[in-house]
Parts: sequence; structure tokens; C-alpha cells
Amino acid sequence: MEARFARDPPPDWLAQTKLHPPRLRDDIIPRPRLLAALRDAVAARPLTILSAPPGYGKTTLLAALALEVSKVPEVPEVSKVSKVSKVDNSALLTLGTLDTSHFPLGTSPAWLSLDEADNDPVHFLTAVIAALQRLDPDCGAAALSLLKTNPGADVRRVVAALINDLLSRLQGAPTSHQPLPPDLYVLILDDLHLITERAIYAALDYWLERLPPSMRLVIATRHDPPLALARLRARGELAEIRLADLRFTPEEMTALLNDRLRLGLSPGDLAALQSRTEGWAAGLRLLALSLGHFPSPVHRAAFIGHLSQTDRYVFDFLADEVLNRQPPDVRTFLLETSILSELTPPLCQAVTGRGDAEAILEDLYRRNLFLVAVDAPSRLQDAPTPPPPSTSHFALPTSHFYRYHALFAQFLRQRLERELPDRVIELHRRAAEAYKRSVGMSLPYRAIGHYLAGEMWEEAAQTIERLPREFLMQGLVDTVRGWILALPAAAREAHPDLTVMLAACALLTGEIETAKPLLERIWQNFERTGDERKKEEGGALTNLAIGAFLQADFGRCGELIRRALPLPLSRFDLAQLLMLRAWLRLFDSDWTQANADFEAALTVAEEAPEPEALIVLTFHLKPDFAALPGGLERIERFCQRAAPLAGDQPSPLRLSLDELAVFVHFWRGRPDEAIRLGENVLALIEQTGSTPLVGLTAAIFGGIAHAARGDYAAADRLFDSLLRQTDQSELTRTLRKATPLYPIGRARWQQGRLEEARQVYAEMLAASTNASAENPRESPEAPVLRETMRGLLEWAERRYLDAERTLRRAVSLEQNVPLAALFGSARLMLASLYLERNRPDEALAELAPVLAECERQGTPGLIFKEGATVVPLLRLAVERRAHPAFAAHVLDRLGAPIEAGPVRIPETGETLTPREVEILRLVAAGDSNRAIAGKLVISRPTVNTHVANILRKLNVASRTQAAARARELRIA
Repeated sequence: MEARFARDPPPDWLAQTKLHPPRLRDDIIPRPRLLAALRDAVAARPLTILSAPPGYGKTTLLAALALEVSKVPEVPEVSKVSKVSKVDNSALLTLGTLDTSHFPLGTSPAWLSLDEADNDPVHFLTAVIAALQRLDPDCGAAALSLLKTNPGADVRRVVAALINDLLSRLQGAPTSHQPLPPDLYVLILDDLHLITERAIYAALDYWLERLPPSMRLVIATRHDPPLALARLRARGELAEIRLADLRFTPEEMTALLNDRLRLGLSPGDLAALQSRTEGWAAGLRLLALSLGHFPSPVHRAAFIGHLSQTDRYVFDFLADEVLNRQPPDVRTFLLETSILSELTPPLCQAVTGRGDAEAILEDLYRRNLFLVAVDAPSRLQDAPTPPPPSTSHFALPTSHFYRYHALFAQFLRQRLERELPDRVIELHRRAAEAYKRSVGMSLPYRAIGHYLAGEMWEEAAQTIERLPREFLMQGLVDTVRGWILALPAAAREAHPDLTVMLAACALLTGEIETAKPLLERIWQNFERTGDERKKEEGGALTNLAIGAFLQADFGRCGELIRRALPLPLSRFDLAQLLMLRAWLRLFDSDWTQANADFEAALTVAEEAPEPEALIVLTFHLKPDFAALPGGLERIERFCQRAAPLAGDQPSPLRLSLDELAVFVHFWRGRPDEAIRLGENVLALIEQTGSTPLVGLTAAIFGGIAHAARGDYAAADRLFDSLLRQTDQSELTRTLRKATPLYPIGRARWQQGRLEEARQVYAEMLAASTNASAENPRESPEAPVLRETMRGLLEWAERRYLDAERTLRRAVSLEQNVPLAALFGSARLMLASLYLERNRPDEALAELAPVLAECERQGTPGLIFKEGATVVPLLRLAVERRAHPAFAAHVLDRLGAPIEAGPVRIPETGETLTPREVEILRLVAAGDSNRAIAGKLVISRPTVNTHVANILRKLNVASRTQAAARARELRIA
């Protein structure tokens, strides 16, 4: 199966025109000083900001930079450009022949034009990654996967994943594509002032603090963004191009108005215009359009005199002049199409009803009426098709899209609201319908915006309801939530599925408290209506069931599953419902039916034509199911099927699969692999942010593996992480308290930290009391683990008869609860007690069946997890020939020798007993007497006596000397 998450195409909702700089016209004025200044700034500083009010040519300057370094054919020099009567859209730039030797960029900059919709952090970062992927299709795959599968992740963590990816590529790490060039690599963000979301600026600050050395960020904005500019400025890491730099100089203005346009203005007129416009590019452009209509220098001088005396805002005054000089039909066209963010002939035709929309657009562009051309990607060239009138053919291909300059668009929209207020809603409705009928553009996204602006609440609600599941799985949770909340309350109430979507948004981002009232409302609606006729009801009930499960409301969860399963269901929903029911049956100790549901869920997911069902099961599947017959093999099979979907980059999907692999390695007797992979999983969770229930498995089995090897410091660190995670959700607080506590208590007991072990047992008892009072359910293994812990404490207190009785009760309970074996074995603890009490035959009688079963199933991890406590048992098995090869294998995994025989000391003639050899090895390993007592389950005074005898027999004065002597004797 294809590794889809490693390299997906750009999402359908992202307008690809945002990733292309605007095209530069051929009739533009040379301003090489500005382009050289920008080039030098980008070459020298990590961040370059172009900050100035609208209309000063920021976008055009950046487009010129993009053109310069893209190795496209050069624009003709000024001397080769024919005389024109109009000028460029804002900055009036030309490239001419420019020296690129000082700007070592090996490829075009990545470009992103921002708009208001990008205030969704997921939307913003996805768009940034899409821009970067135009340079390398695999760039940002890890960050993109994280956004899709964990939309609630801290955006700074997503940026961290992106930075790591960029660093590896800029350093030439091998990928499926060539790495990015090792020279300068530029991302341009245009119109950053449209971003108001604080989380996005926090992410940008984080990025700038860690920007790879070969990368540059260039920003165009109308005002300084809320970034740490002062810090960057103090470090010399910020270049700034501001209003004073962007203003036209008197020389540039003269070159435009007199040399290029041949207007013949006097020095006095030029001085007056310089004073009135202050070198503002947009004002000069409008001025040129107006002056071109006057037949003589006298009329032009009079107009300039009037301009100098007016108190009106220059742009409004000049724009009025330009707008009012258009033919009435063109004037109306300009106003009506101002609602569109993209201008294509078919779209404009649909909104205005004019069949000559293409000709008008071409004429407006030719006459420089603030139209910006953007190259159209091939997949966007099919434009919306309006209802076919009498003669027009609307599927006209176009090589570029147009858009109005932002300042002119704002002016036109204000005039539209003032002059044709009754038309605005109707125009948005026409645009929405045009987008709805389109087959090649990001229609749901654009259509919904126009439906909302056109107050077409019903159509907006229906379109949102019909959004495919992938829309949310792509991470656009905040965007969808914003659309729904923009609807009137009555419209939301009339469409209950919108409440379901709001709840799904909350569940996807882990906002359980936000989801609770929404889920309650949905539940009440179903209780009231009893309407289970539509397929959509099945999806709604599935979300409700998931929400109830996460809130540990298992009664409601079971009822929702019962109501949902008879309905028409997608495989995505069916797989989840079956898996939820398998969990409930596990909690009910109905092992047979739990196993059947588990197998059925896997079959549904594996046979689904799309991978989403398999992906979502990754987050439902935990090691608990390995305790069922054939469960471990099913988990291994599932991991093999799902692994290609995750790719190699870190993501919640990848982490969930790696967590399952941690358990598989552990249970199959590969503790080193389990420890290594578990540490990696937890480190990546720290980097990328937590996902509900992801990380528990790595923490618990990593901690158990460390404890089994005697590395209790590492075990404590993971157990602390485990306890923090269990407090993150109602589900883990309700169900899992006893499960993580037992391995922690056992580790404390093995170390001789008995007071701490008693505290752990008290917490296990308290969890049992709370479960009984607040929720009748607790995890089935909890009573077994509590009894086992109690028996260990009685053993440590030398209440051997009590310990034996308690452990026997635990063994009896354990036989009916296969889940308990995943975390502890009462039978092995009872066998160890018998051996400690010098009852080897009874010890072997308890041990042998466990050895036989583990050898048959290939699961040495069940024994390994008990750590040093079972080492004497395993040596007994080797000595008595009870599955000796398998027992020796587990001893090897524990790092314990098969035999601890006597060792003669040549220099002194003394002989170390097997127990003294065992203790000397631990001394050489750096263990304290307290730790040795815990590992060997003997008292500290006994250890003290043994250590004193060892020092005497070795004829050494310290533990350090004893350790060195042990190494000489090859004991350690």
C-alpha cells in the first residue's frame, strides 16, 4: 500500500494561486536601487521585512526578486520597451539586466500570498508547507502529517518538526528526491498583516529563533508584526525596507511621468505632485491614469492644482477620478466583481451576467487598472461554469488568474456597499452557486465563504454538512468550526449534524470539556427524535460513542453502539464501533466476544478501499488485545499493514505504531529494542505534542524494561511520565489507575523502598474505592494486581504465611483475567516466595507451566518483566531441566549468568560462595547495599554481612577495590 502520509498532493482547499508571485508587466520603470537593496538584505540577514502602508509596491518588489532568481528570460531593458500610455500596478519596477552573483540562490523562492482565511494555524502552516513543497515535494512531510492527525498540536511543535526536516535537507540528507540546494533558500510571505492569530506569530517567533543558517524569511506587511523584532535587530539578524525606501524619488517620478509617459510636466508641477503624493506608488499610478485623459499641459496643470488643494485622501480622490471616467458598464463590472478574490472570465461572467467578461478583464489589465496577473496552475484552469445562457461557452481555459490590487479592491468594495447595497448579497449568492458548480477549483472552501456572505444559511449549512471526512482529517478543525459558528443559531439548530461536526472538532483536538455539552445535546436530540433513518445518523452516533468512551461513560457508549450498528455505516465508522465494543467487552471480561469484535474490526479496516479506517484503528489499538488468543499475532499483522501509511516521518500515526512495536519487542523478548524505541517515542511526543492515549504504552513498558534490567533511575523517569499521562483524561483516570501503579510498586519493592511501595498500594486501594463509588467499572486486571502487590508487601514484612495466602488468591483471580499477565504475574511471585522459603519443588511446580506456555507462544517478556526476582527461579529451571533452553534465554535477556557458582581467590586461598559472587557482580555494577537487597529480595543486614565477607576474602579495603578485583577475576 502506498505511503500516503509521506507525500500527499496539496489539499483541495488550498488555492494554488496563493503559491505563485504575481506576473510583472513589460512596461515597468527601472528601480534597480530597491531590488539591489532587497537582494543584499536577503543575502545578509535571516529575516527581511518590507513594512509600509498599502500601495507602496511591496508585493511587486518581492515578485521582482522572485523573477530575478528564477532564471526565467529577462524582461527587456527600458531602452527596448516601446512607448506606453499607462504604468505598472504599484511599485513600477523593472528588472533589466541584474547581477545575481551576490545572491547565491539556487532556486526560486517559495512564495505564499496570505489572506484572512489563513488565520487558522493549521491552515497557515499547511499553506507554508505547500509553498515549500514547490521546491521539494517531500519537504515538511512530518509536520504535515502531524497537522493532519493531531490538529490540536502546539503549532510550535509542528514548526519544530518542519525545522528538523529543513535542516536535514539543507545539509544534504538523502531523501527520495534531491536535497534542497545548500545555498540560500528563501520563503516569502506576502500580506502578513492579514494574520491576527497570536498562535501563528508565536510559531513564527519560534521558527526565527531556530531558522536554519541557509534559510531566509522575507515578509511584506502594512505594519510591523508582533514578532520579537527588537531582539533580532539587536543581534543584527533583521533587515528592514520601509516607507522611506519604497517612496519614489523625484528622479524616478520624473522618469515615469515625463520620460515614459511624455506628459511634459513642469518642475513646479512635479514638485507639487511629489509633495502631495509623497512618492506613493499607488497614488502616482492613479495620477498617471487621470493625467493621461487631459489633452494639454494647461489642463494637466489645472488638475494638479486642484489635487494640491483638496483635503480628501489622495487615493480616494484619484480612484474616484479613475472609476468615474470608466464607461458605465465597465464601472459596474468593477464594482460587482470586487467581491471575488480570484478573477477569471467564467467567474466574472457568473457574477455579472456579462458574456464579454473575458474581453473586459483583458482590457482592464492592458490599461493597468490595478489588475494583478497570477499564473494559473494546470489543475486550477477549469473555472466555475455558470448557468448556460444563450450563446456563451464558459469552460474557457486561461493561462492566468487575475486579482485586484488589495487597496483598489478595498476601495471598490466600499463603493459597492455605498452605491449598490441591495446588490451585495445577490452577487455573493451568484458567486457561491458558480463555485458550487465548478469541478476543478477549491469549491467547498470558496463557496461556503460566499454562502455566508450572501446569507444563504441553508445552502451554507448543507455544504458544510457534506464536507468529506478528509477535510477534518487534513487538520482544518478551526476553519470548519468557524464556518459553523458563523451561522445563525436557528440554522445550526435545524441541522443537528453541524453539532456533531463541532463535537468531532473538539474530540480531534482533545478538547473533551468542550465536547461534553455538545455530545450531551446530540444525545438528547437522538433521545427525543429517535430518527435513525439516514446514513449520517450512523456517523453521528459513532462520534457520540467515541465521546462517551473518552469520558468513561461506558453505559451510554454501549447503548450508542447498539443503536448505530444496524444503520448504514461507512467502513471508517464500522471499524471504530466494533473496536469500541471490543474494549467494552474487555472491561466486562467477555474475552470471547471481545476477541471476535477485535478480529472483525481489523477485517473491516483491512478490506476498506481507502486507508482511513486502518489509520483510525491505530489510535484504538493497545497491548491489552495481545492478552486474547491470537491477539499478539493480530497486532503484529496490523502493524505490518499500517506501517506503509505512516511513512518514516514522526507523526501521531507513526508514534502510535511505534508504541505498539515497543510492546511487541518487549513481549517477544527484545528489551533493548523496546527500550530504544520507547525512548524515541517519548522524545518525539515531547517534540510534537501529545495525542490522547499516545505515550502510555511506551512509558509503561519502557519503565518495566528498565526496572527488569535494574536501571531504576531510568524506570522512575518513565513511570513519572506515565503517571502524568494517566491524569490527562477521564478514561485513563477511571480505568487505568491500578495498571500503571503495580509496576511502579513492584519496582519500589524490588529496591527495598518499602515505605514508597506501601504508598503505591494505598493509591491502588483508593483507586478501587473511587471506582466503586463513581463508576462501577474498573479495569479487570486491577483486583489481581492489588492482591499481588499486597502479597509482595506481606512477603517483605516477613509475614510469609499471609503472603502465601494472598498470592494464592491472586493466582486464582489471575487465571480468569488474561489481561493481568501483561503487567504482573502472581504465579511467578508465588514461585519466588516458595524458593526463598527453601521449597524448590513447589516453586518449580508453579514456574514450569508458565515457562511452557511462554516458550510455546514465543513470549519471554511475560517472565522478563518480573526482573531480578525471577533470576533464582530461572536458574532452578535450568538446573532441574525444566525448559532449560528457554529459561537460559530469559536469563540472558535479563543480563544474568546461568550459574552463580563458587569462585576461588588464588591470592588468599578463600572461596566466594555463589551468593557472594552474585552480590560482588552487583557491587561492581555500582549498586548500593539497599539496591542489592531489593534486587535479590534479601534483607539489608544480610547484604551488609555478605559485603564484609567479600572484602575480607578479596583482601581489599573498599567497594571500589572490590569492583576492580572482580573485573580482574572476570567475575564482572
